[in-house]
This record gives sequence, structure tokens and C-alpha cells, in this order.
Amino acid sequence: MKSRISITKKYKILQQYYEGVSAESLCHDYHIAHSTLYKWITDYPRENIIRAKLKKDDIIHLPRMISHTKKLEAEIDFLHRTVTDHMSLRERMKIIDNEYGKESLHVQCDALGINRTTYLNHKYYGKNEDAWFIKREAEYTEIIKKIYEDSGHVYGAKKIAAIMKKSGKPVSEHYVRRIMAKSGLISARSSTRKDHLIVARNMREAAQSSQNFKPNVPNQVWVSDVTVVCIHGHYYHICVFIDLFSRKVVGYNVGRNGSVQLIKKAFLKAFDDRQPKSLIIHTDNGAIYTSYSFNRALLERKVKHSYSRPGVPHDNAVAETFFNSLKRESLLRDDYPRSLRDLKDRVDIYMEWYNSKRLHEHLNYIAPDVYEEQYKTK
Repeated sequence: MKSRISITKKYKILQQYYEGVSAESLCHDYHIAHSTLYKWITDYPRENIIRAKLKKDDIIHLPRMISHTKKLEAEIDFLHRTVTDHMSLRERMKIIDNEYGKESLHVQCDALGINRTTYLNHKYYGKNEDAWFIKREAEYTEIIKKIYEDSGHVYGAKKIAAIMKKSGKPVSEHYVRRIMAKSGLISARSSTRKDHLIVARNMREAAQSSQNFKPNVPNQVWVSDVTVVCIHGHYYHICVFIDLFSRKVVGYNVGRNGSVQLIKKAFLKAFDDRQPKSLIIHTDNGAIYTSYSFNRALLERKVKHSYSRPGVPHDNAVAETFFNSLKRESLLRDDYPRSLRDLKDRVDIYMEWYNSKRLHEHLNYIAPDVYEEQYKTK
């Protein structure tokens, strides 16, 4: 039975290896397997054997020390991700102000992710800095609140940050989110992580329909769909036609029945208003869209009809994403519509706001009407 090799002997063998003696020679001289030697090399890196000149007791505890170091690094990374990264520079510098002198300034600045020169400038030359930070935050809080209120509590941090940037007050999305959380401002767009993922997924799919429609002018491609809303046990239907170029709702209709007349009326009004010259309508394969009456109306106006692929609902994701927004931002918030008349009024108000004021990430954060106006003035 082979005797157990002492830690001192391991240390001696590794010293020779790191000083240039070949593994083949060491294995032969000390009667050890190559796999054993390479395991020691993995467990006891060069920097810990050669540079540190560890003592015998240190070597015995070296694996534990390495494990402890990795644990501390993971803990520090966790604190940075969950705490430090969500604090403002002013808040982090305030911590060092309170703890100044208790540890090395290098340690304190590194732990809180602050450049040491930045902190020293703050300490010795920035006596009025805190007042500036407070004044700036108070000013921006009011701006954020106004944008949030003007959007009907719909806009989240991303869109508010985009609006502020366009108005000459560039701030990060994270900064806006922190102010909103501090002020208790919650976007109506999403209430759970699951909801957020669904919306994000639909928006990604909306950006690339299966037909690869990429219209570069208005009235090239419209998409249409119908959704159902249940109010006090009664089901009502909403149909929309959306211009894929500007995401503008060009026609819509609300009714008790999801009939051909519902979509036909919405289409005819949109067509009369816009007078498109060469138009493609993209819809699903539902009975109302494949009906003779609707397709006859398209044919008479020389409109081509494109259909989603069977079993692929997100081929028409733009319309589906719109209905998601309509319900979250208007119909299913706070008090629900009380009647068909009330529902129609809500839809009318939302459509006006959606086309004229609601910002779209796809349009570089401008409203559909503005986007079309910019196109016309090019």
C-alpha cells in the first residue's frame, strides 16, 4: 500500500515543477502518477506556491483559502448588482463621508465603484455638490411626474427617459426608474415579470412579420385583427386596421358582433379617408376575413389580401400588440366601461391619443401622426 504524501513533500515537488523541472522527471523521481501531479498543479497555482512563499500551515489550508476567496468575490459581485449599482453617485459618496478614515480610501472607493479622484474632488472642492444633486433630483422628479401624468400613467422609465433626452435633459433609464420607484409611479403597461415578457416578445415579433413586410411609405401595408372584450357578462368586438409603416390606426369599429360588417365598415372608412393607390391588407385566416363580402370589397378597390400562415398566430403580431396596449392602457384599467356606449367613447379617446401622442419605440419614440408628418416634409 502506497504511503500518503505529506503536504510538505507536495510543496517541494510543486516548487521544482514551477522552477522548470519537467513533469516527466518529477513523476519518475517521486514515483507519482502524471494525473496526481496535474491535480496538485490545479489545486495549488503557481502564484500561491512561488510568489507567496507560503508557510507549511498556510499550504495545508490553501484550498480552503481559495474557496473562501471565491465566495467573497461572489458576495461582492452580488452586493454590487443588487445594492451599489442601484445607488446614485451622491449616495455612495455619502457613505464614504460617514466612514472616512476607518479603512483605506482605496478600499472604500473600490468597494463602492467610485473613482478615487472623483471622491477627493467631492471632499475638498465640492462643498456645494450635495445641494446641487438635491436640486437636480427635485427638478427632474417634477418633470418625470408631469410626463407620467400626461401619458395617463402609461409611460414607463424607458419612454420617459427618451422624452427627456429629446427635450435636452438626458438621463438614463435607470435614473428615471429609481425616481419613479421613489415617487410611487407605476406604469400601467405591466404589473408582473410574466406580463413584461409577453409584451416584449410580442413587440419583437411585431417588428418582423412572417411576410417580411417592410413598407417605406404610408398606405403600402395595413394589418387588421379583431379582439373581444367582456363587460358585465356581455361580449363586444373591436376591429382595427393599422398602417404598418407608421403604426397608425387608420380605421376601427366597435360592435356587439364579430361580423363581416364590423370589419368591412372599418375598412371602407379607412380606405375613403386615406385613398391608398397600391395596398396590401394582411389578416389572419378567420371566417370574417376570408368571407366573400369582405374580399369582394378589396377586389373592387384593387387591394391585395395577404393571410397569416396556418397555426402561426404571431404572423399578425402588430395588431395583437396593439390590442394588448389598448386593454392595458385604457379598457382594463381602474373602472371598466359600463356599456357599449361607454366602451365606444373609451376607444375613441384612446385612438386619438394613440395616433397623436403615444410614443412608439419602433418609430424612435415619436407618435404615428408625427412620424407621417415628418415623412411628408422630407
